[in-house]
Amino acid sequence: MARPPDAPRGRGGPLAVTQTRAAIARAYDRSAAAWRDGPARLVYDRLAEVLVASSPVSLRGRLVLDVGAGTGAASRSLAAAGATPVPVDVSASMLRANPVGAARAVVADAVQLPLASSGVDGVVAAFSFNHLPDAAAGFAEAARVCRPGSPVLVASYAAEDSHPVKQAVDAALAEKDWQPEGWYADLRAGAVPQLATVTGMATAAEAGGLPGEATVVDVPFPELTPEDLVSWRLGLAQSAPFVATLDPPTRLSVVHRSLDLLGEAPPPLHRTMVVLSARK
Repeated sequence: MARPPDAPRGRGGPLAVTQTRAAIARAYDRSAAAWRDGPARLVYDRLAEVLVASSPVSLRGRLVLDVGAGTGAASRSLAAAGATPVPVDVSASMLRANPVGAARAVVADAVQLPLASSGVDGVVAAFSFNHLPDAAAGFAEAARVCRPGSPVLVASYAAEDSHPVKQAVDAALAEKDWQPEGWYADLRAGAVPQLATVTGMATAAEAGGLPGEATVVDVPFPELTPEDLVSWRLGLAQSAPFVATLDPPTRLSVVHRSLDLLGEAPPPLHRTMVVLSARK
């Protein structure tokens, strides 16, 4: 039977986050509604379903942390699998947009969880450990809070993951003087490559005390229209705060320009992710 997490432990005062991590939290705070209505609805809900389905054991009746829960893609999949999700995120606004497990939601950093050791029955990290400067530290913290035998499921985008809508939307935004904030450049250069290959994912997991099987998984989205693809990109944390500052006519012009650059018949979207399935 699922149990509530133990009382938060003292961890020496406020969470110590780097300047980049704090900037990421602010960006996601400003992107919650756009993320929920675009990226989550169109793409991340399905990716979370695939990740949760990779569990090596049944999740039914388990108390499972959804680390980097955002607006609840993995939380919804966990609940559908019979688990009791505990959403965790550095962004309070993202958590407020997640109705699943709202009473248990925790604002916290993935490498400094305010939970006692061996307090939960599993961890899911859907595209959150690839935001960490040291991904192994995320795995180590997941191992600490899990009871023996608990599943740990982690997903990150693969190095080969790409689609022309990325360049089209970035170019359309740049024409309106958008420039990615420093945190995004730091993320792409440092954190993201760590888990973008099977070898990198497996190495970080083993270094964090959670050796497991890493695989590349391709998830197709053949039903998404060009308009959907543009909506997905405009709702991401690196672009949504800027888009929110534009007046409606300018925002619409960005959409139209993105579609022009993308073309009438873009290739169907495929998201290629590296998935790690481990047990403590």
